Parts: sequence; C-alpha cells; structure tokens
Amino acid sequence: MKRWRLDVRLTLLAIVTVLFLSACTNKLAYNTLPFWIDYYLSDYVDMTSTQQKQLDRDLDAFHSWHRQNELPKIRALLENMESQLETPLSYSEINDYHGVVNQTILASLHGLTPALANLIASLSDEQAKQWLKTIQTNVDEAVEKANEGSSSEQLVRRQETLIERAEYWIDSVNRKQSDQFKEMASYQIEMRPVFYSIRDGLFEELTLIFEERDDPALEQRLNAYFAKLVVFKSDDFQGDMSLYLARRYELLQRMDKHLTETQRKTLRNTLASLSDDLGALEH
Repeated sequence: MKRWRLDVRLTLLAIVTVLFLSACTNKLAYNTLPFWIDYYLSDYVDMTSTQQKQLDRDLDAFHSWHRQNELPKIRALLENMESQLETPLSYSEINDYHGVVNQTILASLHGLTPALANLIASLSDEQAKQWLKTIQTNVDEAVEKANEGSSSEQLVRRQETLIERAEYWIDSVNRKQSDQFKEMASYQIEMRPVFYSIRDGLFEELTLIFEERDDPALEQRLNAYFAKLVVFKSDDFQGDMSLYLARRYELLQRMDKHLTETQRKTLRNTLASLSDDLGALEH
C-alpha cells in the first residue's frame, strides 16, 4: 500500500488512503475493506458495542456503494492515464490530473462521511478527547521523526522516500532522475513551516467539529472539512501553496519528459495491470 501513500498531515485522510489503496492492490484487501477501516479507527477510539454495531452496518453500506459507484471511476482514471502517458504530459495536463485525483479521493471520503458522522455524533466527551489526543500524538511523532538529524540527513531521507515510491511505477531511477527527486525533496522540506501551520489550522477546525458533534449539519461540516483537507487548503497560505504546486508541476513535467522508453513502458504496464485488477473487483 505504500506506493500510493499520500503525504497527509491529519489522520482522517489516512482512512480514505486505506480504502483508495486497497482498491488498487488485491481482491482480498478490497473485499475486506470494512474490516480495515474499522481496524484503523480502533487505534483512535475505544467503541462501545452499540457504536461498533452501527459502524459495522454503516461500513457495509459504504463498501457496497463504493464498489458500485467509485471503482468504475477509479478504473477509468487509470485507463485514461495509461493512454495519455504514451507521450510526455504538458504542464496543464499534469495540473488537470492532480485535480482529478483529488476529486476522486474526495468522492470516496464523501461516501464515507455518513459512517464517520454517525460515529462522531455518538462519541462521549472522553472518547472525543481520546481521538483528538491520539491524532495530535501521531502528528507530533511524525514531525519529530521527519526533523531528525541534520538538514542534509533529512534531505537524503526524503529523497530516498520519493525514489522508493517512484521505483514501484518505473522500476528504477537513473542519476539525473535521482537529482530531480532531490530537488523535489528540497521543495517539500523548504515548505514544512507552511505545511505545519496549515496542519495546525486544520486540526483546530477538526477539534471544533468534535466539540460541536451534536450539530445537525455535522455531515455537511465534515464534507467541507474534507474538501480543505484533501487539497491542504488555507486562505492564509494560498499564495505559498500556489507557488509550491507550480514548482512541483514544473518538476513533474521535467521528470515525465525524461523518462526512458523502458521506464515509460513499465509505468504504462503498471497502470494497465492495476486497471485490470479493478475490473475484477467490480463484481
């Protein structure tokens, strides 16, 4: 599942990462998706038997909906990408794909919202505090780990992570591409203060949602929150994020342009294989 792991800063997005990745790994993982979401949530809150039974029903309903409605869309996205990647993408095409992928993730999150809203609304004060405290602890630990060592050590570690993810898709990277991933890593490390500030703002918003979990508009508030979370949106840092994404898209375009024929073929074969796997999961 590491191959499509999103660089998320708050815990709830990891739930959709689990379901999105499971849809593209193997039939067993996807067919047991409610179990894995439940398993993930159990790390954050100790549920009562009543809450557990309601969650089980809600996740079964979500799973059926996702298989019928979202899997065909994900498969179509993979097929379109496989076709388009026969030749290098333009800057605008990379931008467009980023938007489509975000919308695909958001659609799955919105489908999961009723189950999460039912669970959050049923939380006691103690359970709500436990959930938020666990999120904060996990975020703090992730930040501490990311900032371990010297600046050069952090850069190498981030570069290696990006290369590892890329090698799933294109098998191996050459020296020039390794340097490009180092450039990407440096962008991301440079942006950490902005990322952390946006993360803190999103966590404050999530905390308020939990505190006001008896709000009749809870589902709508969660959906609005997810819309910000998926794109890591913040009005205070809109300019910073726009610049970061522009630099990222430009670098991705250069990376795509310099794929070897073998790498491009491997990438397209991987996308085609994942698309076939999804076809088997739709039934």
